[in-house]
Amino acid sequence: MAMAALSPNSVLATPIQINPQVRTDLQTSVPQVAQDAQKAAKTAQTDTITISAQALKMADDKNVAVKEAANKADEQKAAQLASAHKKNEAQRNAVKAYAALSAGR
Repeated sequence: MAMAALSPNSVLATPIQINPQVRTDLQTSVPQVAQDAQKAAKTAQTDTITISAQALKMADDKNVAVKEAANKADEQKAAQLASAHKKNEAQRNAVKAYAALSAGR
């Protein structure tokens, strides 16, 4: 049995163009392939994601930890600002006291 040589036309041709006897097989299989493709598309559309309660709790725990760390950092900044403000106020009072003593001499 001899095989036909491959050519660009034979590679690009459909099976029906190459072998007309295939036509009867393809006529019955094409609708089935189309139905299978529609089923795949329908199942893809209805896919859902389920997140377990444990995963939600773990994510929430991480969020709480991040919020607590942010709050702690904010509290530290506020304490530093208050300390700096008190230090500046003490320095101003010291300058005023020195100026009052210097003026009295």
